[in-house]
Amino acid sequence: MSTATATEAMGAGSGAGRETVTLTGSNTPLGGPPARFLDLLAAEWIKFRSVRSTYWALLFAAVPSILVGILIAQNVSSNWANLIVHPDFKFDALASSFDGFEFSQLVMGVLGVLVISAEYSSGLIRSTFAATPQRRAVLAAKTVMIGVLALLCGEILSFSVFFPVQAIMHKVGVGVSLGSPGALRAVLIAGFYLAVLALIGLAFGVLLRHTAWAICAVFGLVFILPGVISAFPAPWGDRIGKFLPTDCLGQLISQQPHANDLSRPWSFVMIVAYPVVLLALANYVLRRRDA
Repeated sequence: MSTATATEAMGAGSGAGRETVTLTGSNTPLGGPPARFLDLLAAEWIKFRSVRSTYWALLFAAVPSILVGILIAQNVSSNWANLIVHPDFKFDALASSFDGFEFSQLVMGVLGVLVISAEYSSGLIRSTFAATPQRRAVLAAKTVMIGVLALLCGEILSFSVFFPVQAIMHKVGVGVSLGSPGALRAVLIAGFYLAVLALIGLAFGVLLRHTAWAICAVFGLVFILPGVISAFPAPWGDRIGKFLPTDCLGQLISQQPHANDLSRPWSFVMIVAYPVVLLALANYVLRRRDA
């Protein structure tokens, strides 16, 4: 086992500095003995945490999501008497906990993209594959690293926003506790969904090899495509839209299942299928083209 060292320029402007990142792997020719996976995982973690923007991105994912969720809950609570007199008013207190998750969804997707696209744009990917020619192992290490990190951050954020929002909604008698039917499931699924988006972002980063295009793909899948499909003539909008990850998430975090959507088990299967299929395609493409 040998070590290859790559130097990556970090930062911008007068505050820019240079930081040395050590990639541990095998210098054997393509097809030689595989590098140890723990070494690859450690290398990916070093590269990821060495970038200052990582911490800013996680902060931006957490703070607005929590604040927006609290502000929306406070607004609903203060206007509750006026809202409930409308016959068409419907409110899902459980799903409302995650009204601010639009920020964290995008940020987690972007982080997943940057795990690989930053290496393509800087040329560091060549050093990575020179140190570890086994591209499947490199992708697996990136997948595990960003998946575990996003899952941990997602669950912390999900629990952090649930309790203050429900405390506010309890003032008007509609709040739910963690022990309420479906509440724990919804909180865990919301955090898991953020990890799914990070893995989807990673897959798009491998497939497109361009940061801007990969981010656009994540944004389009999560925010643009649902609106486009909802504009389809009936009943096609509902028939197609229920397979989108956002609709599946809504089914899993709501207090009452939606009659026209997939069942909750199938909704979970669909959410898991997106990163699995995209990462399988990314692995296929990565092994058959030049870096």
